[in-house]
Amino acid sequence: MSEAELIDLEEIVRDYAGGFLDSHQKKDADLKNPIIDWSRMFVTYGDATYAAPVAPPVPVSHVLFSAVFANNTPSPQTYALRTERQTKSSCTVSFSKTYSFGVAISLRLTPPNPVIEANSGFKSDFTNSKGQSQTFERQLVWSVDNSITVPPGFQTKAELVIKEDNYDGQFEVPCFFEGTILVTYENKRREHVGTVREHVKKIFAKQRGFTTDDQGRPKFIVKGCCKCRFGVEQSVNLTETPLADENVE
Repeated sequence: MSEAELIDLEEIVRDYAGGFLDSHQKKDADLKNPIIDWSRMFVTYGDATYAAPVAPPVPVSHVLFSAVFANNTPSPQTYALRTERQTKSSCTVSFSKTYSFGVAISLRLTPPNPVIEANSGFKSDFTNSKGQSQTFERQLVWSVDNSITVPPGFQTKAELVIKEDNYDGQFEVPCFFEGTILVTYENKRREHVGTVREHVKKIFAKQRGFTTDDQGRPKFIVKGCCKCRFGVEQSVNLTETPLADENVE
């Protein structure tokens, strides 16, 4: 994915608030480093919408364990099949369009489907630093505890097989802004110069990347890509073949 389009809310607030200072305040204030209080601003996240992948995912099967049980006796034999193996599922979320304020963004992202949420380590709430991608991982344990009966003169090959699925799709998340932002200016001696308090409706109303919803709230659409690889099921495949005559007692 190409470099993300990152909208810096802090820069927007600095530019907006600076316009309310008079010429004497601008001369005295540290305009590049105002104190921005975000505590009265609230962000509400809508549900993510996912576009259908261009190519339908194709599940892939992997053999995690195999064993051969041979019976060269004149009577059926029963063998224990016990094993445990681990695989790693992963999900990477990256952004093509997002915003930041301070050093990071906090985002709530609903998963593409419940299977991905359960098996890939997908997290709905995460903090992403400056628009970079983030990968979640989860260890999955696959186990078998069974018995296999092999007829006389035969051998049975047992394979523990897991099926992995994948997902690669684009998503959009609507973000709605409410509340006010307080910007305080000081001079180099840390003395108070001026304070600007404004509603987010006025600050973000016509800024790049923002629209307005039917309630008049500034709305920003975060866009990105979600790539996941995850196990979905296991099976034990048994293949029975006759032994060569010289191996049978």
